Amino acid sequence: MLQELKIPRMGSVENARLVAWHIDEGQSYGEGDILYEIETDKTTTEVEATSPGILAQRKGEPGDDFKVGDCIGLWAAPGTGPAALRKAVAALDGQEPRPASAENAAAPVKVAAADGEAVRPLSRTAACGVRISPLARRLAAQHGVDVAGIAGSGAYGKITGKDVLKVSNAAGTAPRTIAPPAGRVLPDSRPADQAAASAEGARVVPHSLRRKTIARRMVEAAAVPSLTADMEIDLTALFAHRASVAGKGTSVLGLIAHAAVSALVEHRSLNAHWNDEALIQWDHVHLGIAVDTAGGLIVPVIRHAERLNARGLTEEIARVAQAARDGSLSSADLEGGTFTISNPGSVGPVIRAEALLNVPQVALLGLPGIVRAVKVVPDGDGWATAVRRVIRPSLTFDHRALDGGPVIAFLNTLKIQMESL
Repeated sequence: MLQELKIPRMGSVENARLVAWHIDEGQSYGEGDILYEIETDKTTTEVEATSPGILAQRKGEPGDDFKVGDCIGLWAAPGTGPAALRKAVAALDGQEPRPASAENAAAPVKVAAADGEAVRPLSRTAACGVRISPLARRLAAQHGVDVAGIAGSGAYGKITGKDVLKVSNAAGTAPRTIAPPAGRVLPDSRPADQAAASAEGARVVPHSLRRKTIARRMVEAAAVPSLTADMEIDLTALFAHRASVAGKGTSVLGLIAHAAVSALVEHRSLNAHWNDEALIQWDHVHLGIAVDTAGGLIVPVIRHAERLNARGLTEEIARVAQAARDGSLSSADLEGGTFTISNPGSVGPVIRAEALLNVPQVALLGLPGIVRAVKVVPDGDGWATAVRRVIRPSLTFDHRALDGGPVIAFLNTLKIQMESL
């Protein structure tokens, strides 16, 4: 009667964190309705129902972590009544069904709460076997809370993280550090420091999956022997082109990206991935554009950028940047990049845009702010000074894959293309 609701596969994603449920237990839903929201290391996704049904049981609370394919809930066919749902869930758990009117079927067990009120008595479901979310279990171990006496406020008496924290706060227990087995070194999570920070008025912000992934990838990138080369490029011709009919509908980033893609087609060694066995040089350019979002840095990919003109790239950059900020990117939009452009100059007037590589890519182009500089320029048969708008892009490269020669050649091509528009 009951069927499993599983975390769907989304590209290369292996782990997900439940952000929110959009339906309640016992609630009917139709095909296409949003069931729940999950966060992965790449994006936040709303999961839709592929067929109509009734949510019989939730098997996770917001904050719980799951793997792809894990069961996150149980659902029943449309039209299943409440009594039949309770009976089916209880049978699956090996328990007697709980009467709809029986709030507290077991002997009352009161626990002092932070607000001076008693936590509601232990339900029959919890008495038969403690139902606890993974997050609550971790918090209970961290705070040294015995869950046997907690009446869960979740569905069917499940103990939630909030229940554990309520009891912990009432008892005044601080998070404890669990000693690792001898010979094993664990990362220093500093739970005691977090408790002290909270007591002193600081704000403890748990890491999101995306932040953890960014941290892991930055550590990987920092291990790569990389160097950065800079080159000054005069943007007079680029701005003149933008103001012309031919440049209508283009952005500065779109024009620079188009010049970079054209240079990559000519210098294929930079449009590549490195592994321990070979350098994989791609015929296509799947261009990654780093986007700053409220949830952290994200790099959507524009596929086959070599097929687009400057106007097309401008439109695609705007599209993927907006999708990154509103959370509508799919996993496929974030995979397969061959070269990345980072544009911190669009956020503020940074002078240099050196960056860590987006491994396994072997090169990344960083764009700082555009500045005005006094330049010596040709003037008839002589020379004169003029104020010009210039940019000094930084090309970070993997020195295992590339020597200085190909990198400078790429930058020279980029400079020629941008100064001769």
